[in-house]
Amino acid sequence: MELGVTVTGHNLTDGEIAAYEAGARIRLPPQYRAFLKRKNGFLPLQMMGPSVGVRTDLAEFFPLFTKEKRGNRMTVEYANDLIWFAMDSGGGRFGLAHTGRNFGKVYWFDLPHCCLDNPTSDDCMSVADTFDAFLESLVAIDV
Repeated sequence: MELGVTVTGHNLTDGEIAAYEAGARIRLPPQYRAFLKRKNGFLPLQMMGPSVGVRTDLAEFFPLFTKEKRGNRMTVEYANDLIWFAMDSGGGRFGLAHTGRNFGKVYWFDLPHCCLDNPTSDDCMSVADTFDAFLESLVAIDV
């Protein structure tokens, strides 16, 4: 199913992604790199969420970075072994492991309702084994 979205960032080039990785001193999983070249952040046009892993919605997919300042819109943040690339409507975050044994796996963490400031993938709920599997799991949610 093709879900409608409004793209919030410009599609990135290999050079822009490599520069980000060098500056942040992290390596992005290949499936996520490929995604950033097609869609660098988006807002869903209808309610959507993953059909497996966790029961929540997906309210915003953060751009890695944007060329222009977009008000208060968030961009990707990273801490420990996770890149926080999206959030649900309650403020929970979707993270992608960028290092270690969980490299490339997708997680969800109820960030605003927990006392941990910088959770690792071990503190999170597993959502998908790969970034592409996460994207494929996104379905429209009836309200």
